[in-house]
This record gives sequence, structure tokens and C-alpha cells, in this order.
Amino acid sequence: MLKLAFHLRLLALAISTFVLASLPTQAEELTVVENGRAAATRQVGAAWIESGEGLTAEGVGRVLYSEKSLAAGDFHIKASLKLERLEGTAASFVISGSHFGFNGRSDSLFVEGPLFGGGTKHIGQSQDALAVNEPFVFEAIREDWTTRFLIDEQEIHRLEGWNGPALDIGFRPWRNRMTIQSFTIEGELLDAPSRPQPFGEPIFVSGQDGYNTYRIPAVAVTNEGTVLAFCEGRKGSGSDTGDINLLLKRSEDNGTTWSDQQVVWDDEANTCGNPCVVVDRKTGLIWLLSTWNRGDDHERDIIAQTSRDTRRVYVMKSADDGLTWSTPLEITSDVKQDDWTWYATGPGSGIQIQNGPHAGRLVIPCDHIEATTKNYYSHVIYIDADATMRREAGLQGRTTLHGGIASKNDDQGETWELGGSTPSHQVNECEVVELSDGRLMLNMRNYDREQKNRQVALSDDGGMTWTEQRYDTTLIEPICQAGIERLPLTDEGGEFAILFSNPASQDDRVNMTIRASYDEGLTWTDSLVLHPGPSAYSDLAVLADGNIACLYEAGIERPYESIVFARFSLPSVATSE
Repeated sequence: MLKLAFHLRLLALAISTFVLASLPTQAEELTVVENGRAAATRQVGAAWIESGEGLTAEGVGRVLYSEKSLAAGDFHIKASLKLERLEGTAASFVISGSHFGFNGRSDSLFVEGPLFGGGTKHIGQSQDALAVNEPFVFEAIREDWTTRFLIDEQEIHRLEGWNGPALDIGFRPWRNRMTIQSFTIEGELLDAPSRPQPFGEPIFVSGQDGYNTYRIPAVAVTNEGTVLAFCEGRKGSGSDTGDINLLLKRSEDNGTTWSDQQVVWDDEANTCGNPCVVVDRKTGLIWLLSTWNRGDDHERDIIAQTSRDTRRVYVMKSADDGLTWSTPLEITSDVKQDDWTWYATGPGSGIQIQNGPHAGRLVIPCDHIEATTKNYYSHVIYIDADATMRREAGLQGRTTLHGGIASKNDDQGETWELGGSTPSHQVNECEVVELSDGRLMLNMRNYDREQKNRQVALSDDGGMTWTEQRYDTTLIEPICQAGIERLPLTDEGGEFAILFSNPASQDDRVNMTIRASYDEGLTWTDSLVLHPGPSAYSDLAVLADGNIACLYEAGIERPYESIVFARFSLPSVATSE
């Protein structure tokens, strides 16, 4: 009898356990946005703005998430929102790294990402479900293993076979303007996973101050110790083509505080970009090299020679510590060969040669594409110190004429000259650094996917010729621009380190990493990760206080959410391994 009673108790316990496990988890509801006001949000990029219509944002890099996620099991997500336009903007609902898109290519609704099997799938025409500036209700409802996506109670798409946690739930405007009036999630709530934040201060945030996207950082420190942070301000979208201006912020306290945003060059709807800056240490003159093309000319058309115009090269200067700038002066005929189509300066920074017969020469790294072969090469342009000094007096008091372009007659005979190109192709964006014996080393973006590493080349004649082109097997890259800088280790400057920055990944633009070499780039023994998440272009400089500055693109979801200024010391790099 005792044994029977014991087994009955075990059976009762098993049944009760099964019943409890079978009961549905108590659903909780979280109000994320209520009456157009943020209630429980996590916002990426520039903050969403509260207005009479609701919570509003536009531009790439801005996402509004719920501050909570949802566990496995049933859920109900509901939002009332509207879109300003339907023009292939890629505005979307975001869930677990995937997207239900309201308006993609060919003006279609779409789904993409790992939940939907990867890639992008078109699921109907946007205009059949949405109207411009008209509120609509979006819902995502999961019951058992079926998730339904609805617009105004009409089922648009159905996902079968997924019942896992729903992470990072939110909305992105992308190239649209989106307004959210209400947003709730219901189910078993979970704390949202934490995301690594970029180290440093975002000083250009996409979607703020009149620009959709900020890209292409360049940084320099003047003789007065002022930090100059340049970038492209892309007006209408994140595209490389269109209305793009050259912008600047200045810091007189090593990057602790920054000036308001300054427009250095705005040529109406055209593209003014690829900043590459260098300081003449003898005169204090600051040179800014840049490229121009029509805003309606795309790179592919310029390469194919079917564009309305071509890629042109310009130079600007400042003689007052970056406060004012000369009118852009075209130097294309001096530095671009007739059989070159695409052309880019830098981007990032150039150098002034310190030692040897070419001491004082200013060198700007560039790249080009040949018209006939379509091959990519790196090259440099330069100007010698005596030409720099001739020009300094004529620049005092000149300011930028926005949209103005100086003629060759304004140049007083001073010209930049074309240096050497790399012997091998499949390289383009590059930066240059001086070695201890006066040789130059060019560090280049590499398009050879069989070798997912940077390429380097050497010059022993001030950049007139380049030899010994090879792969640096330590410096992995996903095809991206990078920065390189020489850092003196003593006041006399005899010993130095070489610093390098790039997204240290072979496949994705992630993991912004600083590396240090103490043997002129032969080995890279120390490193510091500034941001393990999405990151892309970068530039390096040595601050007046001896610390290191890195200006780099970074974000939580994608690299182009902001341009971040990071300040750190060499010991922090050396001790981070």
C-alpha cells in the first residue's frame, strides 16, 4: 500500500507539472509610443522628434526600438504610423534583424533578413496597401508557429515555422520620413539584448542638422593644436551620388568640445566630397584636397564614360587655423591623366615628408580607374615646400564662396603635380606614411578577394615611383578605406610607432581596430578595439597633448549612423591585448 501511495503521488506530481507547463504564459503589454510620445523606446542614431502628428524621424541610421523584447510564444505587435513618400525608400518594421518593408525597389512591399530565408523578397505593391501621408495600422501577430503581418487588418504576408524570441522590435524610416502615433507589444516581455556602443563621442549624427547621412571622415591637427574634423554631408540620402557638401567642425581643446558645423564647400546639387587634408608644418597653411562631380552622374556612368561630366579634382586652403577657406580651385589637368575616368583624393589625410631630399613635400594619396582596362590603381599627388610658401601670403582673409570655383588665373602659377602610380592594380583608396629612412609606404584598399588583406607599396623617391607592392597578411579587411599615421615616441622624434585603423574583419564592416607597429609596419604587435559593432571609414591624427585621435564611422545597426571622435593613448593600445 505504501508503495502504491508513493507511485500515486509521483503520478499526481507528473500530471500537475505537465498541466502547469501546458498553461500559456501570462501575456504582458508594453506601451512603446503613446499619443505620439516616446514611452518605452530605445532610439538609435539621432533622436526622434515629438510633434503634433506623432513621433517623427527621417534618414538612414535612425531606428526606434521597444525597450523590451518578446520571448518565444505568441505575441501581438501593433502600431499606427504614416509615411511621407513611397519612392523605394526601404522604410520598414524591424524584428530580430529582419525587415517587413513598406516600400522597396519597384515601389514594392518586401521582406528580408534571416527570418525570411535571407535576401529580399517582394510581396506586393506598396500603393495597394498604403497611401502617402495617410495613417495606417501595422500588426505582427504570432500564434503557435505562424506569424501574420497585416496592414489595416489585411494580411499581407505569413511566416511559418518560427516561434523563437523576437528581439530588437522597432521601426526605421531609412530614406523616408516616418511618423509613429502609437506602438505596443504584447506577449512575454524580456529585457532587450545590450549592444556595444562605439568608444568616443559622435560629433556628426546622421539625420541631424539638415543632412540625411554623414560619411567619409578626415582629421588633422593644426600648428595651433586645433583639431579639424571633416566629412561629407549627404543631403537627400546616404548615396555616394547627389547633393553632397564638405563640412567641418573645429575643436580647440583636443576634442573635448566642438564648434558648430561649418560648410566648407557647397556646389548646389552637385557632389563635393572625398576630403583629404594636410598641414604644412613650416607655414601653418592647411590644404584640403577634394573631388567633384555632377550630382546626377553616378560612379558607374563616369567609369563607362557615359556621364554628362567627369570626376574633377579641387584644392582649398586655410591660412587662419581653419576658420575660413579659399574658393575651390580646380587642378584636374595637373593631376589626372586623359585616360583616367574615376578619381578620388584620399579620403582621410596626407603627409608632409620630414626627412631626406624631399623634406617639406606635401603628399596626398589618391586613386584612379583606367578607361580602357577598367583597372583600379593607387597613386599620389604632391607639391613641394617652396611652392607652398609662395602662396601663403595671397590667402590671408579669403573665405569660401559657396558654390564658387576659382579659375587657374587665381593660382599665381602654383600647381600640384602628379606622382607615381602603383605597379599592380586591384587597389584604390589609400593613405601614406613616412618611414625612418625617408621612404614612403602606401597602404591600400584591396579588391582581390582571394587575399582579404590590405596591400602596401614603397617609394624611395618621394612618391614619384612605387615598388615592392605586396599583401600585409596581418591587416585583414572587408574591402574598406583605412587610416595610417606616424606617432613620435620621443620629443626628438627619432623613434616612432606606426598606427593603423580599419574594420578588422575579412567579410563585414565591423570591429573598428587600432593597431600599432614598432618596426615600420613589418609586424603589428598591439591592438585596441574601438567598436566591435558596425564600423567603416576612419582617419588618424596625433593631438597636441600627445594622445591619439581616431575619427571613424560607426553605429549600432550599421556603420553610417554617426562619425565618432575617439581619443586615447598609445599605452591603451599596447596593453589591450
